[in-house]
Amino acid sequence: MNVSGAMLSASLTLATLCLGSAQAQTTLQILDYFTSNPTYDKAMAAAIQKYEAATPGIKIQRTSVQFGDLKNRIIQATATRTVPDILFIDNPDHQAMASQGSLADITSYLKGSKYIPMYQKGPLSSTIYQGKNYGLPYISNATVLYYNDAMLKAAGVKPPLTWDELRATAKKLTTNDHYGFCMSGVGTEEGTFTFLPFLWSTGSDLQSFGDAGTVKALTYWGNLYQDKSISRAAVNWSQGDVYQQFIAQKCAMMINGPWQLPNFVSDKVTFKWGVSPWPKDKQAVSILGGENLALGNGPHVADAWKFVSWLVQPENLKPLMVAAGSIPNRTDIAKGFTNDPVVETFIKAVAVAKPRAYGPKYPQISEQVWIAFQSVATGAKTPDKAAQDASAAIKPLFK
Repeated sequence: MNVSGAMLSASLTLATLCLGSAQAQTTLQILDYFTSNPTYDKAMAAAIQKYEAATPGIKIQRTSVQFGDLKNRIIQATATRTVPDILFIDNPDHQAMASQGSLADITSYLKGSKYIPMYQKGPLSSTIYQGKNYGLPYISNATVLYYNDAMLKAAGVKPPLTWDELRATAKKLTTNDHYGFCMSGVGTEEGTFTFLPFLWSTGSDLQSFGDAGTVKALTYWGNLYQDKSISRAAVNWSQGDVYQQFIAQKCAMMINGPWQLPNFVSDKVTFKWGVSPWPKDKQAVSILGGENLALGNGPHVADAWKFVSWLVQPENLKPLMVAAGSIPNRTDIAKGFTNDPVVETFIKAVAVAKPRAYGPKYPQISEQVWIAFQSVATGAKTPDKAAQDASAAIKPLFK
């Protein structure tokens, strides 16, 4: 071979190697709805950069959309078989997305995982559909009772621990200047998110909606309005609205979640406040909120799983939890996570929080629930009638 031929051969070999290298590059697409937290954005960018540096051939592109747009984006991508490789989804939507074929079954990947026994039961169960695992819990939250310390002391009362105590305390705290209690009663999932712990505390559940426990929960809900311990306007309040009422000292107690904790700092709230567990009827319970990790049912499941399995290691996951203002859902991370008694209360709430794992028709079920509690709050229906009508609509949705 002459020199020119050798050079040509070498050039072709080099070009082939370069082409092979380029072809080996895999880009993983992330889709989430974390659009309003610069601290979290910075933490996630650092995590992605760290993983890319340690994993040649992998690039990660993250896209964030508004919360209300995420489900539609995933539905459309499922239809065109272009589901992003890694999804961060609201945990009550997980089963519905699994049922429509959007998510990859990762049951085999989880066999022998040391982290699975460490997850709280509620968060983990929200990732399971028809006995198969379609994701992992990511960051979790739950709701508790917030209270204005000075208002309670002025009224000579303590944070209520039972339904009877809550009703009596809310009455006593109500004055011409403020209400004793506030909560989200809006006709959306936010309202259902507030109502369900009342239902569960009676021992009832959505599958038996319409039973004695349902009527008891709806009656109690209505009584808070009839007592004038809560504003009639609460039927239109989101959790954000409730928070604004609380920091304006227009209500002495509220039901809300840990996502409000950073706001107390940024809003420079100066009055002393505290938190306590949900007041109970028969059993203490809270409701599970937060996000799950899932893999899109596409061509990069193996590579996406490698990233997710890296991400959920404690040293990588904890900074993201802190940045998100979230609560640990695993015992290994919860241990030593904080010395703050407020955050500790939320950690305990997550441990007993119940997920909204009711299958793919949960959105329709939730709508019937909020129609029921709103009709009682406004006086349009009696608790018995509201329970009866909702039961007739809900039961077929479980078949």
